[in-house]
Amino acid sequence: MTAPAQGGADLAVAPEAWLKENPTLSNRQVFRHALARFADDDTRVVLLEADLAGGGDAFEARHPDRFLNLGICEATMIDAACGMAAAGQVVFAHTFAAFGAMRACEQVRLGMAYGRANVKLVCDYGGLSGAFFGPTHHAIEDLAILRSMPGMTVVSPADALETVQAIRALVDFEGPVYLRLGRNRVSRLDLPRPDFQIGRAVCLREGDDVGLVAHGEVGVCVAMEAATLLEAQGVSARVLNMHTLKPLDEAALQETVERTQLLFTVEEHSIVGGLGGAVCESVCALGLGARVVRVGIQDRYDSTAGSHEELLKRHGIDGASLAEQILHALPRPRRAALKPALRRG
Repeated sequence: MTAPAQGGADLAVAPEAWLKENPTLSNRQVFRHALARFADDDTRVVLLEADLAGGGDAFEARHPDRFLNLGICEATMIDAACGMAAAGQVVFAHTFAAFGAMRACEQVRLGMAYGRANVKLVCDYGGLSGAFFGPTHHAIEDLAILRSMPGMTVVSPADALETVQAIRALVDFEGPVYLRLGRNRVSRLDLPRPDFQIGRAVCLREGDDVGLVAHGEVGVCVAMEAATLLEAQGVSARVLNMHTLKPLDEAALQETVERTQLLFTVEEHSIVGGLGGAVCESVCALGLGARVVRVGIQDRYDSTAGSHEELLKRHGIDGASLAEQILHALPRPRRAALKPALRRG
């Protein structure tokens, strides 16, 4: 079930005010409310679901004639979405990340990517956020798979405001897109930011010792936490929010490499093929000669029962672990002694 929105702010006009009135909504819930509001102004927008919508869904309530729940049939959903797009609709197809990227992979490849369909595949449960369901519901390969498809745009917003901005941009964007969300985290970055642009990274924090390139609500949050811990150690970190993995903002990446001594990528995805892979590819292709350390889900499936946060810590995806790793990786003259706050017990 989608949580009801509260307050009187217009999400389309004043998203920051609307989000303050609805502080407990996760990004996946914000997505539904944002799309429902933007569909008020664009009658081409339709939403297809693969059995995720519950009673009181924001989009279904406002636009019942443009809402279809096809059940647990992801491949059929993508085929239907591509057909509707061919008829002039702007189609958002919503399901779990593991199922949208893998169970329906052939339909995404041939219908969306090869067919250049104007379909936006929006998936939550990205990374390990479906922790208690186990590896069947973990999406640790999705970015590697979908960014490898020619013509596919891949976006992973950092917080609720960026989710709203991304949805707004995708309504007007022509072509196939994969938008990746988490599950229950409630992310709010209290930072001034420029207008969202697909393919344009955002520098959230300046620094000249280490460059942290991150995406998604977990990656960016962990990078910002680590940057704060490092500051207390006399180490300055530049945090780059690479919300668009494809096309990658190589100009922003190059600027970060030139301004810092070491590059870390931070993501809730396998260290193989995701943001870390994309950054390494660009660093090599551009001849930047930088060392890149990839922080993410280790190259293994994790069947451990536990919470989302517990699983992230098992893979070193938390602020303290990242800060500790950076301190040991920096060139020797820049290393600082670890304080107890950075030690893992």
